[in-house]
Amino acid sequence: MHALAVFGYVALWRFAGQNGTGETYATEFTRWRGLDEFIRSLLTIFWPMVNGTQPGSSLMCFYFAGQGIAAWILTALEGQRHSNKGNWRVISFTTAYGLLFQGLGIGIIGPIFLLFAPLGDRRTSSVFVHYRPDVDAIIPATISGIIIPTILMSLHAPTVISLEQKVNLIRLWQFFPLLFRLGQRVWTGFISLWLSSYRDELAEKDPQMQRRAFRRVYTFGLCCAAVPHVGTIAISLMSLFFPSFFAGKLATEFHPWNLFVPVSPLSVAQARTVGEGAHWFLQWDMILMFCTYLVWAYFADIKVKYPDSGVVSPQLFLRLLGWSLLFGPMGAALLAMWERDDVGFDAEEQKLESRKGMAANIASFSKTEYKGD
Repeated sequence: MHALAVFGYVALWRFAGQNGTGETYATEFTRWRGLDEFIRSLLTIFWPMVNGTQPGSSLMCFYFAGQGIAAWILTALEGQRHSNKGNWRVISFTTAYGLLFQGLGIGIIGPIFLLFAPLGDRRTSSVFVHYRPDVDAIIPATISGIIIPTILMSLHAPTVISLEQKVNLIRLWQFFPLLFRLGQRVWTGFISLWLSSYRDELAEKDPQMQRRAFRRVYTFGLCCAAVPHVGTIAISLMSLFFPSFFAGKLATEFHPWNLFVPVSPLSVAQARTVGEGAHWFLQWDMILMFCTYLVWAYFADIKVKYPDSGVVSPQLFLRLLGWSLLFGPMGAALLAMWERDDVGFDAEEQKLESRKGMAANIASFSKTEYKGD
Protein backbone atom coordinates (compact mmCIF):
# COMPACT_ATOMS: atom_id res chain seq x y z
CA MET A 1 0.00 0.00 0.00
CA HIS A 2 2.87 2.41 0.75
CA ALA A 3 4.38 1.66 -2.65
CA LEU A 4 1.04 2.36 -4.36
CA ALA A 5 0.75 5.70 -2.57
CA VAL A 6 4.27 6.76 -3.60
CA PHE A 7 3.78 5.66 -7.20
CA GLY A 8 0.40 7.39 -7.19
CA TYR A 9 2.04 10.69 -6.29
CA VAL A 10 4.57 10.35 -9.11
CA ALA A 11 2.03 9.15 -11.69
CA LEU A 12 -0.65 11.73 -10.91
CA TRP A 13 1.08 14.94 -10.04
CA ARG A 14 3.88 14.75 -12.57
CA PHE A 15 1.27 15.13 -15.31
CA ALA A 16 -0.71 17.69 -13.34
CA GLY A 17 2.36 19.79 -12.70
CA GLN A 18 4.23 19.54 -16.01
CA ASN A 19 1.68 19.11 -18.77
CA GLY A 20 -0.84 21.41 -20.37
CA THR A 21 -0.97 24.80 -21.97
CA GLY A 22 -1.57 26.91 -18.88
CA GLU A 23 -5.26 27.64 -19.50
CA THR A 24 -7.08 29.04 -16.46
CA TYR A 25 -10.66 29.57 -15.34
CA ALA A 26 -11.47 32.78 -13.54
CA THR A 27 -14.29 33.90 -11.20
CA GLU A 28 -14.70 33.07 -7.54
CA PHE A 29 -16.93 30.42 -6.04
CA THR A 30 -16.52 30.42 -2.25
CA ARG A 31 -14.96 33.90 -1.74
CA TRP A 32 -12.08 32.18 0.06
CA ARG A 33 -9.13 32.91 -2.16
CA GLY A 34 -7.06 29.84 -1.32
CA LEU A 35 -10.00 27.48 -1.71
CA ASP A 36 -11.11 29.14 -4.94
CA GLU A 37 -7.62 28.74 -6.39
CA PHE A 38 -7.64 25.07 -5.43
CA ILE A 39 -11.07 24.49 -6.95
CA ARG A 40 -9.94 26.25 -10.10
CA SER A 41 -7.03 23.82 -10.43
CA LEU A 42 -9.49 20.91 -10.16
CA LEU A 43 -11.79 22.57 -12.68
CA THR A 44 -8.88 22.70 -15.11
CA ILE A 45 -8.64 18.91 -14.90
CA PHE A 46 -12.33 18.07 -15.11
CA TRP A 47 -13.51 20.70 -17.58
CA PRO A 48 -12.11 18.97 -20.72
CA MET A 49 -13.63 15.68 -19.53
CA VAL A 50 -17.22 16.93 -19.56
CA ASN A 51 -17.34 19.77 -22.09
CA GLY A 52 -17.78 17.48 -25.11
CA THR A 53 -14.49 18.32 -26.84
CA GLN A 54 -12.88 14.97 -25.98
CA PRO A 55 -15.42 12.14 -26.45
CA GLY A 56 -12.86 9.50 -25.49
CA SER A 57 -12.11 11.25 -22.22
CA SER A 58 -15.83 11.60 -21.50
CA LEU A 59 -16.35 7.87 -22.08
CA MET A 60 -13.39 7.03 -19.88
CA CYS A 61 -14.79 9.25 -17.13
CA PHE A 62 -18.19 7.57 -17.47
CA TYR A 63 -16.43 4.27 -16.79
CA PHE A 64 -14.39 5.80 -13.96
CA ALA A 65 -17.54 7.24 -12.37
CA GLY A 66 -19.29 3.87 -12.22
CA GLN A 67 -16.26 2.14 -10.76
CA GLY A 68 -15.62 5.06 -8.41
CA ILE A 69 -19.15 4.91 -6.99
CA ALA A 70 -18.61 1.23 -6.18
CA ALA A 71 -15.33 2.13 -4.46
CA TRP A 72 -17.06 4.86 -2.47
CA ILE A 73 -19.83 2.48 -1.38
CA LEU A 74 -17.26 -0.07 -0.21
CA THR A 75 -15.45 2.60 1.79
CA ALA A 76 -18.68 3.97 3.27
CA LEU A 77 -19.75 0.48 4.38
CA GLU A 78 -16.38 -0.22 5.93
CA GLY A 79 -16.45 3.07 7.79
CA GLN A 80 -19.86 2.23 9.32
CA ARG A 81 -18.73 -1.04 10.92
CA HIS A 82 -18.85 -1.01 14.71
CA SER A 83 -15.24 -2.19 14.98
CA ASN A 84 -14.14 0.83 12.94
CA LYS A 85 -16.57 3.61 13.85
CA GLY A 86 -16.75 2.62 17.50
CA ASN A 87 -12.96 2.71 17.79
CA TRP A 88 -12.46 5.91 15.75
CA ARG A 89 -10.33 4.15 13.16
CA VAL A 90 -9.04 6.16 10.20
CA ILE A 91 -11.30 4.32 7.74
CA SER A 92 -14.38 5.58 9.62
CA PHE A 93 -13.69 9.20 8.57
CA THR A 94 -15.26 8.66 5.17
CA THR A 95 -16.06 12.31 4.42
CA ALA A 96 -12.50 13.40 5.13
CA TYR A 97 -11.26 10.55 2.97
CA GLY A 98 -13.45 11.69 0.08
CA LEU A 99 -12.39 15.33 0.32
CA LEU A 100 -8.72 14.34 0.45
CA PHE A 101 -8.87 12.11 -2.59
CA GLN A 102 -10.83 14.77 -4.49
CA GLY A 103 -7.93 17.10 -3.86
CA LEU A 104 -4.92 14.78 -4.13
CA GLY A 105 -6.21 11.78 -6.07
CA ILE A 106 -7.58 8.46 -4.86
CA GLY A 107 -4.42 6.81 -6.17
CA ILE A 108 -2.51 8.53 -3.36
CA ILE A 109 -5.05 8.72 -0.54
CA GLY A 110 -6.67 5.30 -1.09
CA PRO A 111 -3.63 3.17 -0.16
CA ILE A 112 -2.94 5.28 2.92
CA PHE A 113 -6.50 5.04 4.28
CA LEU A 114 -7.08 1.37 3.46
CA LEU A 115 -3.75 0.44 5.03
CA PHE A 116 -5.41 1.13 8.40
CA ALA A 117 -8.65 -0.74 7.62
CA PRO A 118 -9.00 -4.04 9.54
CA LEU A 119 -9.53 -6.99 7.22
CA GLY A 120 -12.18 -8.67 9.39
CA ASP A 121 -12.38 -11.91 11.36
CA ARG A 122 -15.02 -14.63 11.27
CA ARG A 123 -14.56 -15.22 15.01
CA THR A 124 -15.74 -11.73 15.94
CA SER A 125 -18.74 -9.52 15.21
CA SER A 126 -16.58 -7.13 13.16
CA VAL A 127 -19.04 -7.48 10.28
CA PHE A 128 -21.75 -5.58 12.19
CA VAL A 129 -22.33 -1.90 11.52
CA HIS A 130 -22.52 0.76 14.18
CA TYR A 131 -25.98 2.00 13.16
CA ARG A 132 -28.06 0.18 10.54
CA PRO A 133 -30.00 3.22 9.21
CA ASP A 134 -26.67 4.66 8.05
CA VAL A 135 -26.31 1.60 5.82
CA ASP A 136 -29.84 1.95 4.48
CA ALA A 137 -29.10 5.62 3.79
CA ILE A 138 -26.14 4.83 1.53
CA ILE A 139 -28.31 4.23 -1.56
CA PRO A 140 -30.41 7.45 -1.40
CA ALA A 141 -27.33 9.44 -0.34
CA THR A 142 -25.37 8.08 -3.30
CA ILE A 143 -28.17 8.96 -5.71
CA SER A 144 -28.74 12.47 -4.35
CA GLY A 145 -25.15 13.34 -3.44
CA ILE A 146 -23.12 11.69 -6.22
CA ILE A 147 -25.13 10.40 -9.18
CA ILE A 148 -27.42 13.42 -9.67
CA PRO A 149 -24.58 15.99 -9.34
CA THR A 150 -22.51 13.93 -11.79
CA ILE A 151 -25.34 13.91 -14.33
CA LEU A 152 -25.99 17.63 -13.89
CA MET A 153 -22.37 18.64 -14.45
CA SER A 154 -22.30 16.47 -17.59
CA LEU A 155 -25.16 18.35 -19.26
CA HIS A 156 -24.15 20.09 -22.46
CA ALA A 157 -23.49 23.81 -22.43
CA PRO A 158 -24.83 26.10 -23.74
CA THR A 159 -27.65 24.07 -25.33
CA VAL A 160 -29.03 22.59 -22.08
CA ILE A 161 -27.47 24.76 -19.38
CA SER A 162 -25.43 27.95 -19.53
CA LEU A 163 -21.64 27.91 -19.45
CA GLU A 164 -21.62 29.57 -16.03
CA GLN A 165 -24.05 26.99 -14.66
CA LYS A 166 -21.91 24.14 -15.97
CA VAL A 167 -18.77 25.58 -14.39
CA ASN A 168 -20.55 25.98 -11.04
CA LEU A 169 -21.97 22.45 -11.21
CA ILE A 170 -18.47 21.05 -11.80
CA ARG A 171 -17.26 23.05 -8.81
CA LEU A 172 -20.14 21.81 -6.67
CA TRP A 173 -19.40 18.21 -7.69
CA GLN A 174 -15.94 18.51 -6.12
CA PHE A 175 -17.70 18.47 -2.75
CA PHE A 176 -19.68 15.27 -3.34
CA PRO A 177 -18.38 13.69 -0.08
CA LEU A 178 -20.14 16.48 1.82
CA LEU A 179 -23.26 16.13 -0.33
CA PHE A 180 -23.27 12.39 0.34
CA ARG A 181 -22.92 12.91 4.07
CA LEU A 182 -25.71 15.49 4.04
CA GLY A 183 -28.00 13.06 2.22
CA GLN A 184 -27.13 10.33 4.69
CA ARG A 185 -27.92 12.59 7.65
CA VAL A 186 -31.23 13.71 6.14
CA TRP A 187 -32.28 10.10 5.57
CA THR A 188 -31.37 8.85 9.04
CA GLY A 189 -32.60 12.01 10.77
CA PHE A 190 -36.06 12.24 9.23
CA ILE A 191 -37.10 9.12 7.34
CA SER A 192 -36.07 6.73 10.11
CA LEU A 193 -38.46 8.49 12.50
CA TRP A 194 -41.36 7.01 10.53
CA LEU A 195 -40.04 3.45 10.57
CA SER A 196 -40.42 1.73 13.93
CA SER A 197 -38.08 -1.12 12.97
CA TYR A 198 -35.17 1.33 13.10
CA ARG A 199 -35.98 2.06 16.74
CA ASP A 200 -36.11 -1.63 17.65
CA GLU A 201 -32.82 -2.43 19.41
CA LEU A 202 -33.21 -6.18 18.91
CA ALA A 203 -33.87 -5.74 15.19
CA GLU A 204 -30.88 -3.42 15.00
CA LYS A 205 -28.57 -6.21 16.19
CA ASP A 206 -30.23 -9.02 14.23
CA PRO A 207 -27.69 -10.55 11.79
CA GLN A 208 -30.43 -11.27 9.25
CA MET A 209 -31.63 -7.65 9.28
CA GLN A 210 -28.10 -6.37 8.85
CA ARG A 211 -27.37 -8.91 6.12
CA ARG A 212 -30.43 -7.75 4.16
CA ALA A 213 -29.34 -4.12 4.52
CA PHE A 214 -25.87 -4.98 3.24
CA ARG A 215 -27.28 -7.04 0.39
CA ARG A 216 -29.33 -4.11 -0.90
CA VAL A 217 -26.31 -1.80 -0.84
CA TYR A 218 -23.99 -4.35 -2.43
CA THR A 219 -26.51 -5.03 -5.21
CA PHE A 220 -26.86 -1.32 -5.88
CA GLY A 221 -23.09 -0.83 -5.92
CA LEU A 222 -22.63 -3.76 -8.27
CA CYS A 223 -25.16 -2.27 -10.69
CA CYS A 224 -23.36 1.09 -10.54
CA ALA A 225 -20.11 -0.63 -11.49
CA ALA A 226 -21.48 -3.12 -14.01
CA VAL A 227 -23.65 -0.88 -16.22
CA PRO A 228 -20.89 1.62 -17.16
CA HIS A 229 -18.40 -1.25 -17.43
CA VAL A 230 -20.47 -3.24 -19.91
CA GLY A 231 -21.49 -0.14 -21.88
CA THR A 232 -17.97 1.27 -22.12
CA ILE A 233 -16.37 -2.06 -23.04
CA ALA A 234 -19.03 -2.65 -25.72
CA ILE A 235 -18.46 0.76 -27.32
CA SER A 236 -14.69 0.41 -27.10
CA LEU A 237 -14.66 -3.05 -28.68
CA MET A 238 -16.94 -1.82 -31.46
CA SER A 239 -14.44 0.94 -32.22
CA LEU A 240 -11.73 -1.71 -32.38
CA PHE A 241 -13.48 -4.25 -34.60
CA PHE A 242 -15.96 -2.04 -36.48
CA PRO A 243 -14.30 1.40 -36.78
CA SER A 244 -16.45 2.29 -39.80
CA PHE A 245 -19.46 2.60 -37.47
CA PHE A 246 -17.98 5.76 -35.97
CA ALA A 247 -17.71 9.16 -37.62
CA GLY A 248 -14.53 11.20 -37.79
CA LYS A 249 -11.99 10.42 -35.09
CA LEU A 250 -14.44 8.73 -32.72
CA ALA A 251 -13.05 5.27 -33.47
CA THR A 252 -9.63 6.46 -32.33
CA GLU A 253 -11.08 8.25 -29.30
CA PHE A 254 -12.98 5.15 -28.15
CA HIS A 255 -10.15 2.69 -28.87
CA PRO A 256 -9.30 0.51 -25.81
CA TRP A 257 -5.72 1.73 -25.92
CA ASN A 258 -6.82 5.36 -25.62
CA LEU A 259 -9.32 4.62 -22.86
CA PHE A 260 -7.40 2.30 -20.58
CA VAL A 261 -3.65 2.45 -21.31
CA PRO A 262 -1.97 5.56 -19.84
CA VAL A 263 1.37 7.10 -20.71
CA SER A 264 4.17 6.14 -18.33
CA PRO A 265 4.90 8.90 -15.80
CA LEU A 266 8.58 7.96 -16.08
CA SER A 267 8.67 8.73 -19.79
CA VAL A 268 9.57 12.07 -21.34
CA ALA A 269 6.11 12.44 -22.89
CA GLN A 270 4.48 15.85 -22.57
CA ALA A 271 0.78 16.46 -23.09
CA ARG A 272 -0.04 18.74 -25.99
CA THR A 273 -3.13 20.19 -24.30
CA VAL A 274 -4.65 20.53 -20.86
CA GLY A 275 -7.26 17.96 -21.85
CA GLU A 276 -4.67 15.36 -22.79
CA GLY A 277 -2.80 15.87 -19.52
CA ALA A 278 -6.06 15.58 -17.57
CA HIS A 279 -6.89 12.40 -19.49
CA TRP A 280 -3.58 10.81 -18.46
CA PHE A 281 -3.99 12.03 -14.88
CA LEU A 282 -7.41 10.43 -14.49
CA GLN A 283 -6.30 7.22 -16.21
CA TRP A 284 -3.58 6.73 -13.62
CA ASP A 285 -5.93 7.70 -10.80
CA MET A 286 -8.39 5.05 -11.98
CA ILE A 287 -5.77 2.33 -12.39
CA LEU A 288 -4.27 3.00 -8.97
CA MET A 289 -7.76 2.91 -7.45
CA PHE A 290 -8.30 -0.51 -9.04
CA CYS A 291 -5.01 -1.84 -7.67
CA THR A 292 -5.65 -0.47 -4.18
CA TYR A 293 -9.15 -1.86 -3.75
CA LEU A 294 -8.41 -5.21 -5.38
CA VAL A 295 -5.43 -5.78 -3.08
CA TRP A 296 -7.52 -4.77 -0.07
CA ALA A 297 -10.48 -6.96 -1.06
CA TYR A 298 -8.19 -9.90 -1.86
CA PHE A 299 -6.56 -9.94 1.58
CA ALA A 300 -9.84 -9.23 3.39
CA ASP A 301 -11.59 -12.13 1.64
CA ILE A 302 -8.70 -14.56 1.96
CA LYS A 303 -8.36 -13.88 5.69
CA VAL A 304 -12.00 -14.67 6.45
CA LYS A 305 -13.13 -17.13 3.76
CA TYR A 306 -9.82 -18.87 3.02
CA PRO A 307 -7.90 -18.67 6.32
CA ASP A 308 -5.86 -21.80 5.57
CA SER A 309 -4.59 -20.52 2.23
CA GLY A 310 -1.99 -18.16 3.67
CA VAL A 311 -1.54 -15.19 1.39
CA VAL A 312 -1.88 -17.05 -1.91
CA SER A 313 -5.20 -18.37 -3.20
CA PRO A 314 -5.26 -19.20 -6.93
CA GLN A 315 -9.00 -19.85 -6.63
CA LEU A 316 -9.73 -16.36 -5.30
CA PHE A 317 -7.34 -14.79 -7.81
CA LEU A 318 -9.16 -16.44 -10.72
CA ARG A 319 -12.53 -15.42 -9.33
CA LEU A 320 -11.42 -11.80 -9.03
CA LEU A 321 -10.16 -11.94 -12.60
CA GLY A 322 -13.47 -13.34 -13.86
CA TRP A 323 -15.51 -10.83 -11.88
CA SER A 324 -13.33 -8.01 -13.22
CA LEU A 325 -14.10 -9.03 -16.79
CA LEU A 326 -17.83 -9.16 -16.07
CA PHE A 327 -18.35 -6.22 -13.70
CA GLY A 328 -15.11 -4.24 -13.76
CA PRO A 329 -12.32 -4.25 -11.15
CA MET A 330 -14.41 -2.44 -8.54
CA GLY A 331 -17.30 -4.81 -9.13
CA ALA A 332 -14.85 -7.64 -8.42
CA ALA A 333 -13.63 -5.97 -5.22
CA LEU A 334 -17.23 -5.42 -4.14
CA LEU A 335 -18.14 -9.07 -4.70
CA ALA A 336 -15.10 -10.22 -2.73
CA MET A 337 -16.08 -8.04 0.23
CA TRP A 338 -19.68 -9.22 -0.06
CA GLU A 339 -18.43 -12.80 0.10
CA ARG A 340 -16.36 -11.98 3.17
CA ASP A 341 -19.34 -10.37 4.91
CA ASP A 342 -21.58 -13.36 4.18
CA VAL A 343 -19.10 -15.60 5.99
CA GLY A 344 -19.20 -13.25 8.97
CA PHE A 345 -23.00 -13.07 9.01
CA ASP A 346 -23.22 -16.88 8.75
CA ALA A 347 -21.02 -17.17 11.83
CA GLU A 348 -23.13 -14.63 13.73
CA GLU A 349 -26.38 -16.38 12.81
CA GLN A 350 -24.94 -19.70 14.00
CA LYS A 351 -23.99 -18.08 17.31
CA LEU A 352 -27.50 -16.68 17.65
CA GLU A 353 -29.11 -20.04 16.91
CA SER A 354 -26.78 -21.70 19.40
CA ARG A 355 -27.75 -19.22 22.11
CA LYS A 356 -31.45 -19.72 21.34
CA GLY A 357 -31.03 -23.47 21.53
CA MET A 358 -29.19 -23.22 24.83
CA ALA A 359 -31.88 -20.93 26.25
CA ALA A 360 -34.59 -23.38 25.13
CA ASN A 361 -32.76 -26.28 26.77
CA ILE A 362 -32.39 -24.36 30.02
CA ALA A 363 -36.09 -23.43 29.97
CA SER A 364 -37.07 -27.05 29.27
CA PHE A 365 -34.80 -28.30 32.05
CA SER A 366 -36.28 -25.76 34.49
CA LYS A 367 -39.83 -26.91 33.67
CA THR A 368 -38.85 -30.54 34.20
CA GLU A 369 -37.27 -29.77 37.55
CA TYR A 370 -40.35 -27.79 38.59
CA LYS A 371 -42.69 -30.69 37.74
CA GLY A 372 -40.43 -33.10 39.58
CA ASP A 373 -40.62 -31.04 42.74
